[in-house]
Amino acid sequence: MSAATSLTGSPPSLSSHISPSPPRDPLASGLRNLFDPTIRQTTEKLWTVNQSQIALSEELDRLISQLTHYLDTTDPPALKPTIIKLASVSKRLTAVNTQLHQIQARVNRLFIQLSQQKPRTTAPAPTSPTPGPSAATARISSSPAAAALAAAVAGSPSGSRGNS
Repeated sequence: MSAATSLTGSPPSLSSHISPSPPRDPLASGLRNLFDPTIRQTTEKLWTVNQSQIALSEELDRLISQLTHYLDTTDPPALKPTIIKLASVSKRLTAVNTQLHQIQARVNRLFIQLSQQKPRTTAPAPTSPTPGPSAATARISSSPAAAALAAAVAGSPSGSRGNS
């Protein structure tokens, strides 16, 4: 860092590196006049980058010392119980998702079976004092799938149509 600290201050000037007497060759003089602003600009930008690198190095050294001090003075938090709980929750969530997928597949198969059935013409249900599927059918018959499901349940002797 001793070489880097000598660069703190103002950017170096090119006048000390260029000879004070103008060259006698007009071509060299023209090239010098052409490239001199570009060289100055590049030198200033390189000096700025060097200063940024020095500042970054100092900030990294400060951060490393603070982190070292933090690690020496504090105990890390106990994460193992939390990780175990998260793994358990993840397993349960996977099991629930599997169950939901199986249920969805069953419902889809049932819907396909119901949509492939021919609609039956049934006589109006006799009014009886015993509760039956007709009241439930009247409540859920707003959607075609629900009506088909209710009709299938009402038409089958055991209430189920397949081995779903």
